[in-house]
Amino acid sequence: MLISPRRLAMPCLLTAIGLLWSSTSVSGQQGEAEDSDSWDVTLARGETVDVDFTTDEGTWMSVDGSPDGQWIAFDLLGHIYRIFSDGGDAELLTRDAGVSVNYHPRYSPDGRTIAFISDRGGQNNLWVMDSDGSNPRSVFSSNTFRAVEPEWTPDGQYIVIRRSRVSGTGDGNGLYMYHRDGGEGIELVSSADESSAAWPSISTDGRHLFFHMYAGPGIVGRDVLAGSWQIRRKDLRTGEVISITAGRAAQQVRGSSGSGYAPEVSPDGRWLAFARRIPNGTISFKGHRFGPRTALWLRDLETGAERIIMDPITQDAAEGMKTLRIVPAYSWTADGSAVIISQGGKIKRLDIDSGNVSTIPFQARVQRTASEQSRANFRITDDPFMARFLRWPSAAPNGQTVAFQAIGRIWLQSLPDGEPRALTADGFSEENGFEYAPAWSPDGNWIAFTTWHETEGGQLWKVLASGGSPQQLTTQPSEYTHPAWSPDGHQIVVTHGDGSAERGRGLAWTAYWRLSLVSADGGDPQPVTTVGASSGGARSQIPRATFGPDDLIFFPDGHQPDGDGSAQVGLYSVRADGSERTLHATLPFADEIQISPEGSWIAVQEGDNVYVAPFPYGSTGGEPLDITKGNGKVPVDQVSTEGGL
Repeated sequence: MLISPRRLAMPCLLTAIGLLWSSTSVSGQQGEAEDSDSWDVTLARGETVDVDFTTDEGTWMSVDGSPDGQWIAFDLLGHIYRIFSDGGDAELLTRDAGVSVNYHPRYSPDGRTIAFISDRGGQNNLWVMDSDGSNPRSVFSSNTFRAVEPEWTPDGQYIVIRRSRVSGTGDGNGLYMYHRDGGEGIELVSSADESSAAWPSISTDGRHLFFHMYAGPGIVGRDVLAGSWQIRRKDLRTGEVISITAGRAAQQVRGSSGSGYAPEVSPDGRWLAFARRIPNGTISFKGHRFGPRTALWLRDLETGAERIIMDPITQDAAEGMKTLRIVPAYSWTADGSAVIISQGGKIKRLDIDSGNVSTIPFQARVQRTASEQSRANFRITDDPFMARFLRWPSAAPNGQTVAFQAIGRIWLQSLPDGEPRALTADGFSEENGFEYAPAWSPDGNWIAFTTWHETEGGQLWKVLASGGSPQQLTTQPSEYTHPAWSPDGHQIVVTHGDGSAERGRGLAWTAYWRLSLVSADGGDPQPVTTVGASSGGARSQIPRATFGPDDLIFFPDGHQPDGDGSAQVGLYSVRADGSERTLHATLPFADEIQISPEGSWIAVQEGDNVYVAPFPYGSTGGEPLDITKGNGKVPVDQVSTEGGL
């Protein structure tokens, strides 16, 4: 059966617990695969698109100056160009590279060769070419390892790169040195010893290798200002490694220097340029203020003194993962008087002594051919289609109609096989947002539901099941969901969040949930209790409250047993004023728990399936009942095997 914006059919089986359904597999035709031995990365595929324009600016351009001071090489949109050192029209160097990408140019010490990274051989590997772009050749070719950040040794015979394994685990990650004519490479710094070692910079005498490494506590600790990235120097003769920058923020000491990364040693070996953030620094651009702000610093390697020499530079990616560079490459001029760097879409020259920053203008003609995108073409029409994700199934008290949510609206369907119809009139959801969580009133005349609008927030509503204009019940916007009627139909208990959406956070990261009562005639929510403050987490279910025996409000919440027991989920109850919070049952892995109106059964959703168990409400001597699926104190029956809510 099919769904459209006005009609939706639902292959389903309605039970007292939930709604079960199965999906239909979809298959499509696939063309014959190309012979992998003949595959050429540089060739465009499918229906291609040619792009041809001229630009005087670029994003994230890595730059390098030639040793004789005449040229500047830079990458732009996957090609490498060069311009005269005072600017002008850019000459394309990787002109015969097809659709491959080429970046990170680096001049050899004699200026005759440029090392760069290209995927024209199938993976991002190390290549060299003559300084005019002719005679490109591979230094090493590997589908197992990728390379970035080339740096020449002073004798011009070797190139150091950051090498990383494409997938899987194993050795081979770190800084490796390759002879310009090839070979398997020599390990200089292993990432096993210096985590995420990157950005090699070699002193002119060939003695010292500067690099940065990750000093933070795991992936989640990438706090730059706390000192997650630090600069090291390795003596290539003795193997000794010392810290140029060091320190992490600690509980009782301000130990962080704010990190240090992207080191470039000056030609005379006296100075070290590097990047570091400005605490609380922001940038203003076209009336918008954003951050963080990254600056270029200078360390006197003799005295240890530091100062800022350019602020800002390109915003760093120091908290990213799998980035090509932490900031775009920059370089010293051969005489050490200036730094060539890209910033603000332009190529800049920074005079070290005066701090003056001047723009080196360029004009680059960009000619690229884009292959056809690998995708399945389809269009969304008003024709009926099969709904695959149905939520919040709710049966009417007489069992003749089911309400559910799909494609942002609530639908009603007469059982067993009636035609679905929208609960609200066309245009309501466009004005008020997506509709969620239908709940029938005890007499079956009304349906309560919630909405969420991306700019106006959410509200609680009710509407006659027979149709009509919805009535807004709440007065303050919030992240409302899971409404449930009181047995007399006079009140509705509803779950709403802590306002995380107002802070740009998703509902999965809500720190706690609030249960509130709202009059069926409308009004301000009256707080009942708070749920989830101790159990939260990205995979936690939003708590669903219901009315049960003795006019109590029942809901699930985290429970920590005494001793060394692992965290569990408990079924709790409170009175309407939030008093007499009582734990009735504990379950180790439950996502949702509901008690039957008279209190003799418990329904549980665990692992996306539904289970039921008898429950002796009020007969356990005031002690919570531990309920487990296997060999438990009461029998637990599995209701669904292919999913249930």
